[in-house]
Amino acid sequence: METLTIEINNPKAKRLIDDLADLGLISVKESKPSWKERWQELAKSLPDSEAITEEDVMDEVSAVRNPALSVFLV
Repeated sequence: METLTIEINNPKAKRLIDDLADLGLISVKESKPSWKERWQELAKSLPDSEAITEEDVMDEVSAVRNPALSVFLV
């Protein structure tokens, strides 16, 4: 058995691969992104602000841990 990584550029190719899998000729396994890829994606979504203080972080942690108090912190 041979394992290949394939990038699909056209939806028709995906349908063809699905048809081959339905015929039992191949099996398709979704690959999970590596930790590095996931971290890079997360880093892109974070704000570029460095104005966050330790107190801000602790307030956010407290709000998550005790949702009843989060109403008063806002």
